[in-house]
Amino acid sequence: MSFLEKKIKDNTDFFDDQPIPDGHRKRFTDRLDKIQKQEIKSERWPNFMRIAAVLIILISGYFVIRNISLEKVGDAVLSGVTEISFGSEIENVFAYYDALSQQKIDEIDELAPNKTEAARIKQIAQAQLQDLDANLAKIEKEYAKYPENDRLKAALVNNKRKKAEIMDNILRQLDEAKSSEENQEINTSKITNP
Repeated sequence: MSFLEKKIKDNTDFFDDQPIPDGHRKRFTDRLDKIQKQEIKSERWPNFMRIAAVLIILISGYFVIRNISLEKVGDAVLSGVTEISFGSEIENVFAYYDALSQQKIDEIDELAPNKTEAARIKQIAQAQLQDLDANLAKIEKEYAKYPENDRLKAALVNNKRKKAEIMDNILRQLDEAKSSEENQEINTSKITNP
């Protein structure tokens, strides 16, 4: 309780014994109403300014995000990774293993029992090769930082070699499946034609 309130409460007899002059209550309520209207008007502008500021931030954020797409960022990262210069020896090794992997992918058509099976096997192979490509991108990124690191060079070559090994494994499984089918057909024909 404030000092003034305490004084008024202590001396209520002094304040309450005199009647209120005519029109005092009306003038007092009019002043209060006028003050409240001014407060309401003055409060509207700061709220309006806040809303306007938020809208400006949201709209500008939308345009910034729209103009800077993730695709552009991804392309920038990929171009940064692909601009790594390897020695000619490593480039030759990469070219050899890439050509070998592509040749083995083409052999799937020959060994697969039909085109749909060949497409399914190629899809599986591509998924495995994409995993290796993701690892290769990570290794290339590290290689860009430390180009003299022999372990990173070996990891790059091993990654390419692993691609060829995966394709060899798939082709071996296809060849074994084809051989077992041929053996079954031969055995079946021997049983039916003694």
